[in-house]
Amino acid sequence: MLDIFAMNNKIDLNLLIVFDAVWRRRHISRAAVELNTSQPTVSNALRRLRDFTGDALFVRSGSGMEPTPFAERLATHWCDGLSSVRRGLAMRSDFNSATDKRTFTIVMSDIAEAVILPHLLNACRESAPGIFFSTIQLPMEQILPALRTGAVDLAVGFIPELRSGVRQQLLFESDYVALARRGHPGVKQSAISKAIFLRERHALAKAEGTGHAIVERTLRKHGLDSHIAVRVPHFLALPMIVGSSDLVATVPRPLGVLMADAAPIEILPHPLKLPKLIIRQFWHERFDAEPALMWLRKTLRAAVANASQLRPPRSN
Repeated sequence: MLDIFAMNNKIDLNLLIVFDAVWRRRHISRAAVELNTSQPTVSNALRRLRDFTGDALFVRSGSGMEPTPFAERLATHWCDGLSSVRRGLAMRSDFNSATDKRTFTIVMSDIAEAVILPHLLNACRESAPGIFFSTIQLPMEQILPALRTGAVDLAVGFIPELRSGVRQQLLFESDYVALARRGHPGVKQSAISKAIFLRERHALAKAEGTGHAIVERTLRKHGLDSHIAVRVPHFLALPMIVGSSDLVATVPRPLGVLMADAAPIEILPHPLKLPKLIIRQFWHERFDAEPALMWLRKTLRAAVANASQLRPPRSN
């Protein structure tokens, strides 16, 4: 059994930083880049940790390094502790995005990762070379606690249920569209009628932790529960599914536009009444004046406003 008390007296705390980087990056070379060191140095640090803990900690997989169950339990303490230390350091008043090194954690749906994140990365590519990002997806009930504790820095997307205890800022507005494959027999003159839409079989994205549950509620309201042929957890698969079948789907317009050249689909005005998509960034009021997070929010909003394919915000 691992002797935690002995561990506290003997462990090199720099090894925890390596553990944290591999945990987040799931890849030795990417962790080495983040830490500005070599792959052999990271591998050696992992070997020392393995010797110390008596556990493999990470094992190779097709996509990189996968943590063992013991590593997952350690991460709850080690990575959260390092995150708290970093946030304490970032609260100093002289945050400098051009020279500081920091990883920001953002709650994002798969759509936000595909549509918004590239613009943020592009905005930081030259002006903030030491700034890194990690995105996660959380159930709705976990987002506010994560923002409150600082486990995540921002939540971005269509999250209408996130209200009390947070500050928010409009990024852009959009709407839902219907997708059908090119040549679908129900599509006439780049449109699909309400009657045909209600008759067709549907592909649906659950998108937990967002406000997109309104799509399924609307379909059920129109008696389409038995017409849902497939449910998937995320939106990104829907254009491919629709493009190779006679199913139809409901997706946010930016995703349809993004995938229009990747799948044989048509983007159609939606025949049902659905709410506007109000895309916002959310943060906890505890971190309202933290310089690093103020920079992040300002940078994200500017990146979205400069994206030609996204509608800019109308007001603060």
